[in-house]
Amino acid sequence: LHEDLNRVHNKPYVELKDSDNRPDETVAYEHWANHLARNTSIIVDLFHGLLRSQVKCR
Repeated sequence: LHEDLNRVHNKPYVELKDSDNRPDETVAYEHWANHLARNTSIIVDLFHGLLRSQVKCR
């Protein structure tokens, strides 16, 4: 359904950079901008997002 509603018809090639100890917010912003450059539909607007999780061992 998303592909049928996608407003981006010519998807640009996006090369993802390594995080290289940059702040999480900066890396997240870059990845989200790259995601939106290829995927823009009502499905993305309503259901896609970023989630940060952390695992801690006891």
